[in-house]
Amino acid sequence: MSVRRPVRELRPGDHSLLVYNCDEEQRHVIGAFVGDGLAAGDKVICLADTANTPIPGLLGLHPEGLTVVSLQDVRRAGRFGPRAAMEALAREIKRAEETGFRDIRVTADMTWALRLPGGLPELLENERHIEATISPSTCVIAVCQLDGRRMRPGDLEALRGAHSVQAVPNPAFEDSVLRIVRTFKPTGLALIGELDASRHSVLDEELAQLTRSVNGNEIHLDLSGLGFIDLGALNIFADVAKRRAGHGPLVLDRMSPQLRTVMETVGWHMLPGLCLGESD
Repeated sequence: MSVRRPVRELRPGDHSLLVYNCDEEQRHVIGAFVGDGLAAGDKVICLADTANTPIPGLLGLHPEGLTVVSLQDVRRAGRFGPRAAMEALAREIKRAEETGFRDIRVTADMTWALRLPGGLPELLENERHIEATISPSTCVIAVCQLDGRRMRPGDLEALRGAHSVQAVPNPAFEDSVLRIVRTFKPTGLALIGELDASRHSVLDEELAQLTRSVNGNEIHLDLSGLGFIDLGALNIFADVAKRRAGHGPLVLDRMSPQLRTVMETVGWHMLPGLCLGESD
């Protein structure tokens, strides 16, 4: 896997892989990919169980510009497997090219193919063919989806090798100093860059939004990418943990040894609802 790219930065010629580990992660990433394409006037082609299957991020609606290729229809055609599904997608791509769309977005969850006899070898063959076909394309962007919960380790490594790009979630916030990215396993946020007083309000808002959505589950903050954090931000962590006491802790993961020493010296690691998680 040579490139990790936020889904909003995918570009024509990208044959990308999304390995999701929960339904929320799939909705978050694919919803952005589909929604951004429709908003830009792109053609969006999705492979789904049936023509009426809800597409992530669209609340069951199938607006103009979206084409759903039904696995059910592929089965009815008499041949079924990764090759037949990819051929059905290729026909829709050709129609979109002939119609004159500037960009064409294609996404398919191919986890089902791994359960078929000989499914992995056939899927790998098709993915390598797609890689060779899409890479020089000037209009096609593809996201292949796989459910990481239903894969064997060997399957995942083999399929990663057949894709040039890994699709990852868009940052929830990003400027020249700080990037905040949603994480899903575990549920939380990754903080990258520097966290100073001018970005306290952003941190507070992102934590508030996440807290409202996770109910009583743990929230993990990955601090490994932080080069600087001020005491005000640590106070925000403490306030969030205090408000969540009894409803799932706020876990601070992979903090620097220096920051861990500060937390333990001040005694913040003993606050109700705040936990020091795993280290690097």
